[in-house]
Order: sequence, then structure tokens, then C-alpha cells
Amino acid sequence: MTDVPARHDAPGPVVITDDDPAQIRLLEHHIARLGYETESFQSGEDLLESISAGLKPGCVLLDLMMPGIGGEETLKRLSVMDAEIPVIIASAQEKVDVAIRVMKLGAFDYVVKPLQRADLEILLRNALERRAMSLELSRLREQVRQANAFDRMIGRSPAMKRVFALLEKTLRNDITVLVLGESGTGKELVARAIHQYGLRSSKPFVVVNCAAIPKELVESELFGHEKGSFTGAVARKIGKFEQADEGTIFLDEIGELALPVQAKLLRVLQEREIERVGGTHTIPVNVRVIAATKQELPDMVAAGSFREDLFYRINTFQVDLPPLRDRREDIPILINHFIDKHRSSLGNSTLSGIDKDAMIRLIHYDWQGNVRQLENVIARAIVLAEQDLIMPSDLPPEIGGVEVSDDVDYAEEEPLSRATAQEFVLRNSDPALVPLFNNPDDILPLEEVKERVFRRAWEVCDGNTSLAAKKLDIGRATAFRFVDQYGLRREANSDM
Repeated sequence: MTDVPARHDAPGPVVITDDDPAQIRLLEHHIARLGYETESFQSGEDLLESISAGLKPGCVLLDLMMPGIGGEETLKRLSVMDAEIPVIIASAQEKVDVAIRVMKLGAFDYVVKPLQRADLEILLRNALERRAMSLELSRLREQVRQANAFDRMIGRSPAMKRVFALLEKTLRNDITVLVLGESGTGKELVARAIHQYGLRSSKPFVVVNCAAIPKELVESELFGHEKGSFTGAVARKIGKFEQADEGTIFLDEIGELALPVQAKLLRVLQEREIERVGGTHTIPVNVRVIAATKQELPDMVAAGSFREDLFYRINTFQVDLPPLRDRREDIPILINHFIDKHRSSLGNSTLSGIDKDAMIRLIHYDWQGNVRQLENVIARAIVLAEQDLIMPSDLPPEIGGVEVSDDVDYAEEEPLSRATAQEFVLRNSDPALVPLFNNPDDILPLEEVKERVFRRAWEVCDGNTSLAAKKLDIGRATAFRFVDQYGLRREANSDM
């Protein structure tokens, strides 16, 4: 009988751990004929060391009785390192109490030697399927985490996609980040997202608005002070850096710090220790620093109002937030988000959306206050709205009274769940679909209409079936059924 080619669907090799070389060779032979790759070790210590070094088993076949650390102790340590690895305990003795004990320790199964090939095949298949499901679940959770990492930062424009790509690079490390952008672009939102989905998410997140602290109190706010260190210091105070220990400190508007404080901040960043005002000893601090400013720090460095060495210290990883006027295609999405966010709390839960003319005026407006200003304008309009749509008259005069052309494709990125089928068809200008709505005498069978609309949506989404389902506001299962029904897989790549 010829050997079976190695299977590529297994989530990792079958790892054999046994102190008997003959037993290892026998198992390797049987498992290879089942089509699985193997890795073998003659002690629990060697197995654990290899997993620590990066070995990713599909499952582990572990002998119970071995010299050094035995099977039970190896199982315990494996459970700590990766509890999702299926471990099959093999023993020459059939002992119920031992079987119960190892199962409580997390073993996938307990088998008695010698293993029959048919039993081994079923056992390995079940263990590897469980491992594959575990890894897939972890992958999906990570996808959800990444997808939601910036869920409060809304935008689909190329400019925002570049920002999201940069921010994801900061989540798995502690690099110092400098966030640049105009007022209202969401610099604190960026800092919170980096902290919330980064390595220090379970630790404190401390915000310091450097522009809002009186200059004579900045040092005390940042580093704390001892009782009696100055007039009014009636008790010891813990500063922001100590409060943020093990977590993240966000230094907003860092350009507002005076030069003497900048020098002390630089020392803290370099030495990772602070000294309270009036104190006599240093205190170690372990914080991640995220700084932000709307000012041009290089110009301040040139003018001598910002330390060059501090600038280079905080500018390890720079993120530039685009102003809203440079990503106007995000405005419709933001408007719908703010309507959903505020209509109930502002007492207008029947509001269904925004008039097209009002939308066009908002898109054309030059938002000096950026997203913050837009949110305030929408909140005001929700309060004023007397119809089920926000109208131009509900907007501030400098926005609602502006005459603009209506040649803006304002809903290009708007989900179809918020648009009618007619708007979708006309917006994408498909000659085969326009007659469905523009010619009342041209009546087509409903099934043909469904097929044409789905085909068009699927093409617009570049064959991404899940995205097409989302835009059409139908279930994914229904969308995949349409793909099969209309033979689309044979015509283009799908996302299955």
C-alpha cells in the first residue's frame, strides 16, 4: 500500500511524545499513512520547549508514563501555554481513576495502548477537527476585534482608510504615537482606540489637556507634588503619570507646554521615572505615551518655542488626521450616524433621515470645526426638524441658505438599507435596470427583476457576496443562494 500524500487541511502536525523510540516509529508510520504530518519528542521537556519556541501542534499524542516530567505534568503545563491544543493521553494501563483525572485536567481523550489503526484514525480526525474549529473561531474573533477596533471612528474615504491602516500598526506594540490634526478631527478618539484595543487595554487611560491647565500648575498636574511643597499644597497629590502607571497617558495639545515643563517631560520619557514637586526621590513609571496637537511643531521648533529633542522623542510614529473638507465622501455616513445617535435622546425619534438638498449643502460646506462641528449642527437640526426629514431650513443660515448645484452623488457610500432600490439603480446607471423603474409600461416578472438587481449589486461589489448582501439588506445565506442560482461563481471570483 502506497503512502498517502500529506494532507494540507490539517491545522498543524500530530505531535507524538513518548520515551520509547520504537513506539514513536510505529505511530509515525501509521499517522503518515493517514495523511498527517508528524513531529516527535522523547520527553515532555522537549515538547514544551518546542512549543515555547513556536511549534503549533494540530494535536498532541502524549504518553502518560515518561521519565522526567510525566504525562500529567506535561498536560498541566500545556494547558497553561495553550488550553485549546487537543491532548490525547495514551497509557499501557486501563485505569478509570487516571482517565478521570487527566480528563479533568483538560485532556481531549484517554486511550489504552496498543492503539488500533482504525481507532487512531477516528481519534485524530476528531481532535484535528476540534483544533481547526478553535483556530477558526480565534481568527473570526480577531477579525471582529479588528473590524470594531475603530468602530467609533467613522469613514470609508481613502484618507480614513489610510488612517485605519496606520492605527492597526500601533495595536500590538507600545510605540509612542503623535496624532496631528485640526480641532474636531477626533484626536482623542484615536488615542482611546489605540489604548482600548492595544496591549494596555485593561490598565488606566489618563487624558491631560495641556492647554486647559494653568501654567503654574502644569508640573504638579503631570508629576504630582508633596505636602507643603508650595502655597496651597495642603496634601500630597498623585500626578497624571503616576495615575497612568502600566496604562496610557494622552497628552492633548502638547504644544501648549512651556519650555521648562518640556525639559522635565523629556527626562520622564527618557528615564521612565518622575519626581513629584517638592519630592526628594524618583518614582518609576511605566506608561505608553500618545501626544496630540493641532499646531505645527516643526515651525515651533524653528521658532524656539518647542524643544527639538522632545519633538523627536514624541514623533516616533506620526498619524495625520485629515480635515473633514478633505474627505467629503464621509459626510453622508457621518450624518446618518449622528441622526441615529441623537434622535431619540433629543426627543425626535420619528425622524427618518435628511432631505437631499440639505445633504448637498452639508457636503459643500467648508467645515472649519470638522466632525465635532458637523455633529453639533446635526444635533441642532434634529431639535428643530418639524418633518420626518431634516430640511435646509433646519440648518444654520450659513449652511442652509447657501445655493449649491445638485450634481453631488451624495449617497455613493451609503448602505442600501438606507436607500431605495430605485436610488441604487439610478445611482449606478445600469441601462439594463433603469427601465425597471423609469418605464411604467415595461413590466417584468418579479424573478427576473430580482436576478437583475442582485447581479448588478454583486458586480458593483466586485464579486464580494457578503458585501452585496449587506448593501441589499438581505441575509448572507440568501445572497450565497442567489450566487449559486444565477451561476455567478463561474463568472467571477466570490468571497467564499
